[in-house]
Amino acid sequence: MQIKHFLKISAFVVATTLLTTSCAYRAPLTQGNYVEQDLVNQLAVGMTKEQVRYLLGTPMVIDPYDSTRWYYVHFSRIGWNDPTVQTLVLLFNGDSLVDMSGDFQKPTTFDSGIGVQNPAASPDFELPKN
Repeated sequence: MQIKHFLKISAFVVATTLLTTSCAYRAPLTQGNYVEQDLVNQLAVGMTKEQVRYLLGTPMVIDPYDSTRWYYVHFSRIGWNDPTVQTLVLLFNGDSLVDMSGDFQKPTTFDSGIGVQNPAASPDFELPKN
């Protein structure tokens, strides 16, 4: 009789442990700025802050002590996998983009100045009026 009772309790403990630990669902978590390499390829030296913001959106962080650095950070975790973090750091001199660094490849046309391939980077570019 005690063996049956012990086996029932053991089975209950094992089942409860398995159900509460190994079968848990973890919702995907995505935060920050989602930036693609295609958008980074449109960046060029000389772009204004307004043009960069139009292209990439508002940066996740603007350094409060140095407003010439903009940080675009994207955090993503799917299920129980390790999270991935991608960063893009843009450096401005006044209102003009001068350098970039981070996890994205620098475009080959970046140092050649404002590119023709990017209509948002042309000198006569204006944001649409609402």
